[in-house]
Amino acid sequence: LDKKHKEVKSIKKMGYCNNEKCPLPGGKVERSKMLYCTRCSVEYYCSRDCQKAAWSEHREFCKEKAERNAKFEQEMRIRDQNSM
Repeated sequence: LDKKHKEVKSIKKMGYCNNEKCPLPGGKVERSKMLYCTRCSVEYYCSRDCQKAAWSEHREFCKEKAERNAKFEQEMRIRDQNSM
């Protein structure tokens, strides 16, 4: 079992860059090296350049997601304050 565990742990976990025009083959990159959009925390990219290149397509989704997240967090704070 320990041998199998080490074998599985040695396999690099891969992810996909969300930039449709990513120059990497298939847009695949090691997950530990990926960057994510700090505003919405949904989209992942292989590099800052890919993130910038995809921004025009991602902008509206990001804005809506960030607004929903902020509204949800505000509602949770209010709920927590009312439960005290």
